Amino acid sequence: MRQDLQAKAKREWDALPDPTHNNLDAALLDQKVAGVFQGKDYAYVPVVTERGWEAGIAVANEDGYNPIDGFRSFPDQDTARAFCNGMNKHIGLPMDHATGIIVSTMGGYSYRGRGA
Repeated sequence: MRQDLQAKAKREWDALPDPTHNNLDAALLDQKVAGVFQGKDYAYVPVVTERGWEAGIAVANEDGYNPIDGFRSFPDQDTARAFCNGMNKHIGLPMDHATGIIVSTMGGYSYRGRGA
């Protein structure tokens, strides 16, 4: 059962479109975030704010997330999650590492990086 779920999740991950293709705002966001968080392990994460669903940045082993000011809101959680997952895939972050980074921001778990 667990292997079936992992295989399904991998197929869904592999099928994710790259949000930066044909979207200048996403491409510019990618460059801005890469500059601001250079040298850190980070992942895009869907977050809910007073404006609705948005993208944020989770930095490994730091509490909470960093809001992305000035970027658009999404109509629902699924759309925000798909965008964030697509951005994580775009930056070469495997699904399990993205999850590890996000979980490490909640305390009690330390993300050790891709080489660990």
